[in-house]
Amino acid sequence: MNDWLDAESRIERVVQLTESQKWTEALQELEAAIDINPNDPTWHAQRGQILDQLERYHEAIEAYDKALTLAPERLEVETVKGIDLIRVGQYLEAVELFEKLAQEYPDYEPFYCHRIAAYTRLGMHDKAEEMFYLAQQLKGDCPNCFHHIAESLACRDMLNKAIYCWQRVLEIEPNYPQTRQHIAETYRALRKYNKARDFYLQAMRTDPGNIEVICDFGDLLIEMDDLNGAATKFQQVTDLEPESTRAYIMLGLIASQKEDSASAKRYFEAALNLDDSYPGLHSHLGDAELRLGNHYQAMEHLSLALEDDPEDLIALMAMGNCLLEMRRPTEAISYFQHVLELEPEMVGAHHNLAVCRFLENDFERGIQHCLDALQIEPENFMALHKLALAYLHLGRWQDVRQTTARGLAVNPNHAGLNMIRKRFWWLRLKRFCTQLIPQK
Repeated sequence: MNDWLDAESRIERVVQLTESQKWTEALQELEAAIDINPNDPTWHAQRGQILDQLERYHEAIEAYDKALTLAPERLEVETVKGIDLIRVGQYLEAVELFEKLAQEYPDYEPFYCHRIAAYTRLGMHDKAEEMFYLAQQLKGDCPNCFHHIAESLACRDMLNKAIYCWQRVLEIEPNYPQTRQHIAETYRALRKYNKARDFYLQAMRTDPGNIEVICDFGDLLIEMDDLNGAATKFQQVTDLEPESTRAYIMLGLIASQKEDSASAKRYFEAALNLDDSYPGLHSHLGDAELRLGNHYQAMEHLSLALEDDPEDLIALMAMGNCLLEMRRPTEAISYFQHVLELEPEMVGAHHNLAVCRFLENDFERGIQHCLDALQIEPENFMALHKLALAYLHLGRWQDVRQTTARGLAVNPNHAGLNMIRKRFWWLRLKRFCTQLIPQK
C-alpha cells in the first residue's frame, strides 16, 4: 500500500515537473514510479512523451511499444510511435505501420498525414501527394499536412508552391514551429532577399533566442553585402551562446572580407579553442596568417588542413600563395596545378601559375596561363596586367599595345596598365632614337 501511494505521489510530481518543462527530473520521477508499478500503460506512454522532449527518440519508441503491449488499442500512442520512426530514419517501418492502421481505421486522418512526411524522405513524392489529397478529404485544414507537402514541393524545387503551402500553415496555425524560417529559406533560395529578410525578422520576433535562425539571417545579410549587419547578428549569437563555433568562424570570414586579417585571426583562434576539429578551420586560419605575412605559421595551419582534406581548395590556394610569396615558385606550382585539376576554371590559379612561370623565366607557358585565365574571365585585369608585362619583356610590341588597349577600354584608370602604356611608348621612342644615331 505504501509503495502504491509512493508511486502515485511521484506521478503527481511528474505532472508538476512537466508543466515546468523540467524533463530530466520528470523522467527520473516517472521511472521510479514505473519501477513500483510496471503495468500501467499510461505511465509508459507518458515516459515516451518525455523522452521525445529530450530527443531520445529510440528510447521513446521502446516506451511506446511497452505501452502498446499492455494496451494495444491506443491510436494516439501508435501515431506518436510512427512519428518517432520517421525521426530516427525508419521511414519504411513508419509507412508500414500507418498503412496497417489505416486499413483498420480508414477515417483517422493522422495515419495519412504523417505518411506524407515519410514518403517525402523516401523521395516518393507521388505517394506523398496521394496521401496529402486523401488526408485533405478527412481534414482540410490540417497544418501538419500542409507543412509536410511543402517539404515535398521544396525537395522538387517547386519553391513557389512550397511557400504557398507554408503560408497556409500560418493561416491555420500562426505559431506553427519554424514555418517562418522555412519560408525565409525558400525565398533566399529564390534570391528574393528582401522577402527572405522580412520572414527571418518575423521568425526572430516569434522565437528571439533561436540561434539557428539568427545564424541563417546573418548568412542572408552576407549574401546581401551587409557585412556590418551580419557581424552584428553573429556577435549576438556569441552573446547568447558563447561556445558557438559557427558564429566565430562567420565573424572571422566577415573580417577577412573586410581585409581585417588581425580580427579574422582572432575570431578563428577563438573558434579553434572551442572545436579544433571543425572542418576547414585550419585553412581559414592559415589564410589569415598568410595575409598577415606570417608565412611559417600559415604553412603550419595549411599543412594540417591538407592532411585532413587533400582537396581543400582554400588551403591549396593559400599554400601555393604562401610558397609564391616566399619565392619558391617551383613548389607553389604543384599546389596551383592541383587546384586546376579539381576546379579547371579557377581564374586565380591560372593567374598564379603564370606568375610562377614568369619567375622561372618560362614566359611562353606563363603567357598561356594568362590566356587561359582570360578565356574564362575576359576582363580580369590581373591577368591582362601580367600578360602585358610578359609581352613587354619579350619585346612583342604589337601584343603589348593590343593587351593594354583591351584592358584600358574597360578600365581607363587601371594604374598598372597605364604604367605599361607609358613605358611602352618610351621604349618605342628609345628604340626609334637609337636607330637615328649613326653607327661608328
